[in-house]
Amino acid sequence: MGGLFSLMSLARDGIAAHSAALHVTGQNVAGANTPGYVKRTATLSSTVGGGVEMSAVARNFDRFTYSQLVDQSGRLAAATARATAISDVEVLATPASDHIGDRADALFDALHELALPPSSDSARASVLARAAWLAAGFSETADGLDAFRTELGTRASEVVGEVNDRLASLVMVDEGIVAARARGEQANDLIDTRDRLVKEIAERVGARAIDAPNGGITIFGAGTVLYEARKPTTLVSSLDIGGSLRIQSNREGVLTDVTKAIDTGTLAGIRQARDVDIPGLLDSLDAFAKDLADSVNAIHTTGFGLDGNSGRPLFTPSATVKGAAHAMEVDLSVRDHPERVAAAGAAADVPGGNDIAVKLSDLARAPLAGTGTAGERFAAFAGKVGVLRTVTRSDEEMRKDTVATATSLREGTSGVSTDEEMIQLQQFQRGFEASTRVLRTVDSLFDSIFQLVR
Repeated sequence: MGGLFSLMSLARDGIAAHSAALHVTGQNVAGANTPGYVKRTATLSSTVGGGVEMSAVARNFDRFTYSQLVDQSGRLAAATARATAISDVEVLATPASDHIGDRADALFDALHELALPPSSDSARASVLARAAWLAAGFSETADGLDAFRTELGTRASEVVGEVNDRLASLVMVDEGIVAARARGEQANDLIDTRDRLVKEIAERVGARAIDAPNGGITIFGAGTVLYEARKPTTLVSSLDIGGSLRIQSNREGVLTDVTKAIDTGTLAGIRQARDVDIPGLLDSLDAFAKDLADSVNAIHTTGFGLDGNSGRPLFTPSATVKGAAHAMEVDLSVRDHPERVAAAGAAADVPGGNDIAVKLSDLARAPLAGTGTAGERFAAFAGKVGVLRTVTRSDEEMRKDTVATATSLREGTSGVSTDEEMIQLQQFQRGFEASTRVLRTVDSLFDSIFQLVR
């Protein structure tokens, strides 16, 4: 009888062990397509007396491939954020039609038409209308780029908030893992959650995690400690005196400027586009606007309107290059006064003189106050936007490839292969069936013994 009871215990242990192993395999199959899920491996071992038990559930985690994936994901996020921003800038700065180049051509065409009948009121009105349209093109483009910078600043604040939320969420997860380790238990699901949070933080601000002896982690990012000993750092977004993004870390009440240390993650891409790329384009636009206005004014102020007066600029002069595009407008002295548009080179030539109108129309083919014609200057500006778009798009595509490679390496060590899991499933199923057959055999023997006893 004692032997039969021992067999029953062995069968019971076998059923329990293989049932647990089947559960682990089922988890793997269910998590195969879940981002961040790490394969579990059930380990069965023999017990004293010849039985079997599930001694451990190992998490097939490889720190190197995971770290590579986290790092490359952060770099892709930076490239994507910058490329997306530059794509929007391209639409703002160089629309398919009615762009600054088209408007400059229209102004020079109107000046050419003025030279043919310089006494024409409609030709003069057309010059003022085209000049106002060109000035609006400069100011609207500059205002649009500035507004987009503001929008990117808002987006940066949102990203900082997302980072802070995830750092705060780490506390409870990390505490659960440390507590489980202290009890000698595994916390694989919590560790998966923690790894996902770390990756999401890295995608936003760049991060790398280091394991602590007690099962917790320390996270470094943005040139500082983002998380340590279950204490998260808070990031703060603001603008500095020059209007550029400023990111500070607040760790236990100590504020530290970490802006320059942010070189990966969505926040880095936003900062690059907002505080480097767009200001560079605005500088080019301002220089173009000032040179064009100065060149036109230099000629226009020497001419005479139908009223016989001279010295009036066509565009309001800008004292500085910076802000010239924002401020560009038709000068108040000629605004709504077509008769004041200068066409003649001398008062005695009014109303039939056209030499100033001819000189102004010839600016279409002459270098501006800086270098290059108006068409060449716009082409250079549009080319600068195009180069940025090409560079950022190429960088994004390259980063996608590196993330795909890192993902493949990570899946090779930590991912789930459904084919392998089906093989495991069959093996554990057979072990379960063998244990149940032993149990049925013991049950049948007990019945036979009871029949003999009767």
